[in-house]
Amino acid sequence: MSVDSIYCHKVYAPSLGGLWYPLLADFHPKGGVADQYGIMTDNGINKRACFIIDKNGVVRHTEIYERGIPDTDQLLEKLKGL
Repeated sequence: MSVDSIYCHKVYAPSLGGLWYPLLADFHPKGGVADQYGIMTDNGINKRACFIIDKNGVVRHTEIYERGIPDTDQLLEKLKGL
């Protein structure tokens, strides 16, 4: 999810090699969800982060990334531990 529009996502997704899942647009109000999760920045963009949320809506794990992308193996281990 990002504060970019769905139209930006449609252009961006192919650069990732194509995605089998949709990207979520937190566009209007811009950054509303990011702000609720505490990852909206002062310059109008959201921080890169990963949240693991259980079926009851409880946030079980949060990780904020300064650079790069999440390590999927590490995230899968976190999920197994829940």
